[in-house]
Amino acid sequence: MYYMEHLLILLTAEDAGSLRFCAGSPPVIVSEGEHRPLQGPAVSDEEVLLLLRKLASSRQMRELRECGKVQFMYSSPGHPPFLVRAKMFEEQIIFDVS
Repeated sequence: MYYMEHLLILLTAEDAGSLRFCAGSPPVIVSEGEHRPLQGPAVSDEEVLLLLRKLASSRQMRELRECGKVQFMYSSPGHPPFLVRAKMFEEQIIFDVS
């Protein structure tokens, strides 16, 4: 299982462009156009949803369900603000944090 706080620390430490989440593969770090999957298990649809819920408010989750996509800024103490972009693809949620 992945923990969002640890993933945000990794994103900052790696000075990466973004971190992508899609069911069926591990999270992917994108840096300078290079996509590097993290070593670890693939995430399930449920895990993608749980990870996104760590960042999104209930209003943002509702917007995702109703509009099929959402974009927002996420801030936490000790980190710079992150841009979160999520979309529905068929019944799957795909999102990235940059």
